[in-house]
Amino acid sequence: MENPYIHVDETPINIQGVDHYVWVFTDGKRVVLRMTETREPTIAHEFLSGYQGILISDFYGGYDAVTGRQQKCLVHLIRDINNDLWDNPYNREYEAFVNDVKNLLVPIFEAEEKYGLKKWHLHKFSKPVDRFYRENIDKTPNKCELIAKYQKRFQRYRDSLFTFLELDGIPWHNNTAENAIRHLAVQRKISGTFFKKVVPQYLLLLGIAQTCKFQNKATLKFL
Repeated sequence: MENPYIHVDETPINIQGVDHYVWVFTDGKRVVLRMTETREPTIAHEFLSGYQGILISDFYGGYDAVTGRQQKCLVHLIRDINNDLWDNPYNREYEAFVNDVKNLLVPIFEAEEKYGLKKWHLHKFSKPVDRFYRENIDKTPNKCELIAKYQKRFQRYRDSLFTFLELDGIPWHNNTAENAIRHLAVQRKISGTFFKKVVPQYLLLLGIAQTCKFQNKATLKFL
């Protein structure tokens, strides 16, 4: 894949009572699916060896050691922040922190919706990001455990949360990978378990089908 970015995601799959993992790699046009016996990210390192573009992923720690620049999925970050807010509705200090995050992200998303993923329009938000870090993240760890948790995450991924502000055309979410692997999740609910000997062929055909879907091509004509 020579695209400026690649999405990656992984999901568990039951092989006759034993958990395995299916990995998806996609650039939005092509989809590749692979199965491994563990969640160790070796397959990601091998597949992405020599790749010079941006890796877009969730916050699974196994991706942290992949060389090269990354963009973490802000949808996952927002989802986690909101879930903690729902679970702690009376924590006013955390609510104030969430509002600060919202005030940072909403103008960025509004500009992206209006102008697209263009550095020319998005780079100006680098200063608000720096200010957010100075005022909310780089201070002494907050006494509120929830805020301290997200201070650590923002610090850990400082170089990969806002890559899309600096480069043209880099998505800030990992929805493409999730869409590419969604059919497997549906089939998993239906089947419950899979037979190991047929999974490689199934993943190959699913990858072809999803590639055709992303490219608006008829699968039978492609084959």
